[in-house]
Amino acid sequence: MTRTLAGWAALLAVALGLAFWLGSATPVRVARSDGDRLGPQSGQAVAEYLGEARASLAAAPAGERRWALISPATEWTPDEVWTRAAGLDRVGRVLVRVRIPGVQTPTATVPPGQSIEGVRAVNELAALAMPGLVAPGARGDAIARVTASRLRAGVPAVVGVVAWGTGEALRAVSGRPGVRSVQVLPRDGARFGVSALLPSSAVTVVPGPDDRPVPPR
Repeated sequence: MTRTLAGWAALLAVALGLAFWLGSATPVRVARSDGDRLGPQSGQAVAEYLGEARASLAAAPAGERRWALISPATEWTPDEVWTRAAGLDRVGRVLVRVRIPGVQTPTATVPPGQSIEGVRAVNELAALAMPGLVAPGARGDAIARVTASRLRAGVPAVVGVVAWGTGEALRAVSGRPGVRSVQVLPRDGARFGVSALLPSSAVTVVPGPDDRPVPPR
């Protein structure tokens, strides 16, 4: 029985790693030459970005499908992603970042698949990615260890959801509790850049401080 459980655990680890690799092989972080992107620019005023997002949502055709970035007011759990995105055709990517005051932590872009089980695996997939997203060295190793540990403990860490749906459905999502903004691409772009509007960003989109010790857990 123990050997059977160990085999299943190993298979799950391989499957999760493969799912993450497949998502990384078709990234959404590659900007097109025409500048299509979702999310704020570095240094942009938050109020300006929120205004742009509202305008893009209002202009989205009711019956036509577009990619959009849904930004939470506070970090969500994977289950909250599934609830807030109800009615949309597809969740393409989930942006995950563990908030640690005074410590710069990486954002993982995770492909969740099209099932509630896939969305619920988002924290585990992000935890698997953390060692490859931090700077080399002792501090980076500590950040990867702590963020992965917190993700596996279920900490709310979703900071953005890239989803596919009609303008009508996306406007319905924007009115749900906990949704800070919804920005919609003006056309059906196949590749576009993505950056998260972090819930901690209040005035300007800039990196937070990185001047505190990494907590032990």
